[in-house]
Amino acid sequence: MLHENVRLAFVSMAANKLRTFLTMLGIIIGIAAVIAIMTVGNTLTVANQQQMATFGVNNVECYIGGSDSLDYSNEDFDWNNFHPAFTEDMLRKMIAQFPEEIEAVGISAYGQSGKATVQGKNQDQYYANVSMVGINPGYMDVNSSSMTITAGRNFRSNELTADSWYCLVDQMLVSNLFDGDAESAVGKKITVSLSHDTAYEYTIVGVYSSNQMQFADATSVKDMQTNLIVPFQNAKAVAGEDSQDSFNYISDITILTKTGTDVISFTTQLQDFMNSQLPSDTLYQVSCYNNAEWIEESNKSLRQMTLAITAIGAIALLVGGIGVMNIMTVSIMERTREIGTRKALGARNSDIRLQFITEAILICLLGGIIGIAAGLLIGYFACTKLLAGYTVTISWMSVWAAFGISFAIGVFFGFYPANKAARMDPIEALRYE
Repeated sequence: MLHENVRLAFVSMAANKLRTFLTMLGIIIGIAAVIAIMTVGNTLTVANQQQMATFGVNNVECYIGGSDSLDYSNEDFDWNNFHPAFTEDMLRKMIAQFPEEIEAVGISAYGQSGKATVQGKNQDQYYANVSMVGINPGYMDVNSSSMTITAGRNFRSNELTADSWYCLVDQMLVSNLFDGDAESAVGKKITVSLSHDTAYEYTIVGVYSSNQMQFADATSVKDMQTNLIVPFQNAKAVAGEDSQDSFNYISDITILTKTGTDVISFTTQLQDFMNSQLPSDTLYQVSCYNNAEWIEESNKSLRQMTLAITAIGAIALLVGGIGVMNIMTVSIMERTREIGTRKALGARNSDIRLQFITEAILICLLGGIIGIAAGLLIGYFACTKLLAGYTVTISWMSVWAAFGISFAIGVFFGFYPANKAARMDPIEALRYE
């Protein structure tokens, strides 16, 4: 019976090709709009997650600064002696308090800037503007998602001392000093002249790539500033105990959490604990943040925007469904004598109802399939051409949902006219002109 109903549906659709296509058009437009919007929205969401993840989705950033109660307008306050800083004791207690959550703690401090050159090369041509960054042993672990060693190696444990003259450089410095040959740069010595007119000689042990490059005011790419990474204790020694550089005042740290840790909950616990370590009359306070919250908020905004625009596409589906019901009603009126004849030959009401519901479902499913194909093509074009080459991420759930919605529309909007056909009086139907 189902096979026969499908055959009759295709015969009817073939006999009225233009009308069938126009009936499908609302479904096609609605489905295509929803699929295209969901594809673009899903692509943007995944791209956003990947971009945010490069800054460490499992990382927690902690900063210490002035408290909310501090009067920043107080002219009598001695700002020269105001240096918010984490103490070594605070960090030890933090690690002891959260041994199951903390994988590594990264410390970095930016200090003096200067120029790096290579002995024996023309310094007017071969130079690089650098900013010294001191790091601790956990820094590279914490930033593994955004920094990778592309040539050479990381610091060894015995190279993290004050008198260790080793450094890590990025590809920009390699391009400026060694014509871009990272392998040949490893093991070479560079002279770093800092702002206080003191020069130091460092040996390059590794070349890294990073998406967190620091830039300075520059008139050309060659004059852009790049980070020269050295052991924290060495940077502190170079800066000097009396220096106002951040090497002597660690105001921010980054914590890498262990796999399985609820980063958002841990962030709140960590902030409360760190603030509890400060004196009750302190002028400082600790604030902790994590990328998981930023990612969630960003994705939430993208989802809301996608759903809002999808709702507009859903209106087209509603209009398409009404069109199906309208055309099926017209079709039944035109085929009244056919319905009367089938009933006179013994067709039951359920047989007539199923015949026309099947036809409505087939119209919607065909429109849905065409709409899905069109939506995927539009979404692909939008992501690769209009959105500057984003990698397309198809929401297959939305594809299956669109297919199911097409079926549901056929059943819902096809039932009324099909039921009307099923309830026709066969004698009246045969008399219909």
